[in-house]
Amino acid sequence: MAKGLFTQGVCVLLRKPVSLETLREKLSGFEIVGVQESVVDDASPETLIINYRPEVRGHMLVTPSTEPWPDDMGDPESAPEIFVAWSLGQFGPLAFPGCLQRASEQSWAWEQGEDVGKEHQAHLRLLISYVLGSEESNEQETGDSDDVVLIPDDYDPMAELRFLTKAVSAVLDLPEAICYFNPGGEVLRDENGLRQGLNYAWNYELPPLDMWTNVRLFRAEDSWAMMDTVGMGQLDLPDMEAVYNTQKYEPAEVERFLRNASLYLLSSDEHFDDGDTADGPGNVSWNAIQCDESLSDPPRETIRWVPDDDSEPPETLLRRNGREEDDDEAFDREPDDLDDEAYEN
Repeated sequence: MAKGLFTQGVCVLLRKPVSLETLREKLSGFEIVGVQESVVDDASPETLIINYRPEVRGHMLVTPSTEPWPDDMGDPESAPEIFVAWSLGQFGPLAFPGCLQRASEQSWAWEQGEDVGKEHQAHLRLLISYVLGSEESNEQETGDSDDVVLIPDDYDPMAELRFLTKAVSAVLDLPEAICYFNPGGEVLRDENGLRQGLNYAWNYELPPLDMWTNVRLFRAEDSWAMMDTVGMGQLDLPDMEAVYNTQKYEPAEVERFLRNASLYLLSSDEHFDDGDTADGPGNVSWNAIQCDESLSDPPRETIRWVPDDDSEPPETLLRRNGREEDDDEAFDREPDDLDDEAYEN
């Protein structure tokens, strides 16, 4: 799924539905400019429209739903309404089927995240759009579609994420709220975890990447593992993957390496090319491989790092152009010998 009608999207998982009036009160610090009504979605009949960047028709759309998060993203035959909504990006432009399940399985920094998929009964979606949400956009829909600008030239994905995160923080203290969920980054945090993460980033003058993106670990064959980031596409950057022998490298060191590589791309105009090297865990060079498709869902382009230590990774961990159908069976989604503290900040 690419950015289009929507450029960012996050979510709050709820114990029970919240009313639009309650959301109005919680979001009173934002400029609410209207309400959109839906005649086709009974679970989400109304959406609050909030100004984000009115000079380029930017808005934040806040939509409460009385139903749980649709993690399978619908089906063309059995659930076409949800499938079409997902296809249009209404659950977030980078949401991919199974994102909540994967976030729960890889919720290293918040152990309670493992159960939120079963606990929540409703959800709240927050989206950024430069097309939907204004009278001007409604007029454009009846005119020449070639004139519609989906994304302004000066759009700033980090500013969008900061704006959405601020809005999420404003509603997380509702008694109905369980946690913040970023479907594109497959991140789960409760109110305290989100606040602590944002404060940490502010104190060290860093972007709160671990509040927007996740780091995950998958066991492969024998002693080999694959660790990756997920969610850097929200910032229009590639995710990172690392393939390594667990007998030689510590997960915490590999995680730090991937985070630092992501921060490097975010803070500079540089990029990684095929064959580039970087000093990494184990005091050895790690080689970069540009990959058209990731080793794990969601499908996306990645930079895959392999240590230059004369070891030979399994062939399934070196594919650049996608996975075969049985590759998923090679990964253990819930490794049982990890130190969870390696993923805490």
